This record gives sequence, structure tokens and C-alpha cells, in this order.
Amino acid sequence: YIKTLRNADTGIGKTLETELGINENNNPKGDLIYKGKIVELKAQRKDTSSNITLFTFEPRYKKYSDAELLKKCGYKDKDGRTGLKITMKVGMVNAQGFTLKVDKTDKKINIVKVDKGKEEIIWSYTFKEIQDKLEDKLANNLLIVLADSEKRADGFEYFNYNKSYFLTKLSAEKFAKLIDEGKMVVEFRMHLKPSGAARNHGTGFRLNEKHMVGLYDQKEVIM
Repeated sequence: YIKTLRNADTGIGKTLETELGINENNNPKGDLIYKGKIVELKAQRKDTSSNITLFTFEPRYKKYSDAELLKKCGYKDKDGRTGLKITMKVGMVNAQGFTLKVDKTDKKINIVKVDKGKEEIIWSYTFKEIQDKLEDKLANNLLIVLADSEKRADGFEYFNYNKSYFLTKLSAEKFAKLIDEGKMVVEFRMHLKPSGAARNHGTGFRLNEKHMVGLYDQKEVIM
């Protein structure tokens, strides 16, 4: 076990990078070279239960604009505005009547409104759109290192890095599979402004960190 170098959530990554001699950086090209490939390094606690936002993304196809959707389906939020701040997943219709559905034939991920048994596709993402977004926002070559962690009497967290995977080839099909299994959720985060225009903070695609491995076509066990 190695004592964290930063007693915060980000300590797991900072400590690993320091042990590997990698300077902390925000380089979009990656953190290291592995087997001749530029690779991004990511450290995770094995017992993590937190969802992370992979990205926010608006589809090309919207049956209703943001403002139209808010006026049609919104509710009064805690600030007294017409809002739509909801979580959607496959297999669950939320209180506002929204759910997700994966169309494997047409290769689309649909946001569906259910009303009195009738289904209406509100927004729709194609697998191609998703693939382009994945390649833009996530590393195509990713080294994930997993660690057991424990808090000790000195108040610090300690890490035992003992498992890792080299992941390659981001896959829109795998992405859709995670949605279809209910492991990934989509969140609306919008409200109407006094002017009547919509304020959209971005439609978020969120996934538990432990399912990151499932986004890639190829997985090599390193240790």
C-alpha cells in the first residue's frame, strides 16, 4: 500500500502518476507510450460506486426544440422555473414519462416519451454520432489501473495498485450495449429563462466508473 500524495478523490491518479514518473498534465494526446501507442492513464478504486459524466451531447434529431420540450413536459423546479432535470435509463419510465430505448436495427439510441401507453420518440442519436463523440472525448487507447484502497488512523488514504487493463478500439455498439443493460444513464439538465428561451446545461451521458472497460472492443490484461 502506498500513501496518497493528495488526500482527495484525485489522489489515486496523482499518486500513480508520481510512482510511474509521469508529470501531472492535461495533455489531450495522452500520458505515456505503450507498445508504440500513445495511451491515456486512468486510475480507479475497485470499490467505486460513483457515476461520472463521459460527455454532454445534443443530437442532430430533435422532434422538439429545448424550449418546446420544456413547455410540453417541464415542471416547476425548486427555483420556481419550468425545468426538466431528470435521469433516464432503459427499462425504467421516470416520473415525467421518459425512458431510453436502443434500436439495434436502425442503430439508434432513442429518448422516448410514454403517455397513456403510447410511445413518442423525442430525440434520437445514431450510433455514428455516438462513435464520433466517443473518439472526440475519450482516449482510443486507455490503460486503466485498479487499486484497493483503505483509510488509516492517520487520516490518509492508502492504495494498493494491483490490476490493470490495456483497452483499445472504442465502440459505439458497446456503448449502446451499456445503455441497453441499464448501466449508462442519460440526464436532461435544462430550464426556461424568464425570456422564454431555454437554458440547456448539456444532456449528460453518465456511467459508473467500473463499467469503463465495457466501452472498448479489445482488452488486454496487464496484471
